[in-house]
Amino acid sequence: MYLYINTTERDYISIAILDDDKVIKKKKVKSVRKHSEKLLKSIEQVLSSSKKTMQDIKGIIVVKGPGSFTSLRIGITTSNALAFGLGVPIVGIDNDVDYTATPSKLFAKKSKNSSIILPEYGSEPHITKSKK
Repeated sequence: MYLYINTTERDYISIAILDDDKVIKKKKVKSVRKHSEKLLKSIEQVLSSSKKTMQDIKGIIVVKGPGSFTSLRIGITTSNALAFGLGVPIVGIDNDVDYTATPSKLFAKKSKNSSIILPEYGSEPHITKSKK
């Protein structure tokens, strides 16, 4: 079973539990500026409603961008931490990649101790000058 996490949208979190050939459960959570508060709780709810546990996860798929700066940081950091803690591989995909197309193929070249996923913001930061 694979866990899919998408926090690229500022107002929503998308989570799915996948098998090699189908989506077992998916959920879109309204989360206006509360991703850090709702992400882990939502993952627990999706796992529980699917009668699965964290130990059933054999890989994590996370959308690495483009998207909102803070939203991406929350989703990717949580995904990296879960993958490390569970000892499972992690794969980062672009927002437009179909995550349901046989997830095991995404992990075919990954080792059990895979690399850390980094966010791809889609543009340079827009930093303003200080008014002082």
